[in-house]
Amino acid sequence: MSVKELFGSGEEAWSFVPSTVITEESGNLGVLEFGKDFGFLVKRVFFLSGIRSDAVRGLHSHKELKQAIVCLSGAFTIELDNGVDTKAIEMRAGGDTLLLDGKVWRTMRDFSEDAVVMVLCDREYRFDEVVRDYSVFQEIVEPVNVGIQ
Repeated sequence: MSVKELFGSGEEAWSFVPSTVITEESGNLGVLEFGKDFGFLVKRVFFLSGIRSDAVRGLHSHKELKQAIVCLSGAFTIELDNGVDTKAIEMRAGGDTLLLDGKVWRTMRDFSEDAVVMVLCDREYRFDEVVRDYSVFQEIVEPVNVGIQ
């Protein structure tokens, strides 16, 4: 699995950080810390659950957004597109945390029946600009990728 992927400009598109999980007799405690695991202040947290296995989620990017995506239960596949490369990555409970720049086009699919996904964001939804048209996404990242072969 690719640990880090860049936009054509050299700016980080996505990376993975090991999830800290403390296992005790009574259960597990997962920890993500600002400044240690990710470098943005969290303004919004949301989660996905009860997702049909044939559902496709995402199909968008953002103009500006930082996210940390954690699979809390089950598994799903996330396809990441930075305008140069596309990678499909399986996210599993207990696996690494995905740190994602908003400009990355993302598509999520193949959710297990018990999948629960938590997302931490650096913006409130009302201030977020969601890009749902792939050609607009390409225009946003194209200047960044000029000269990349």
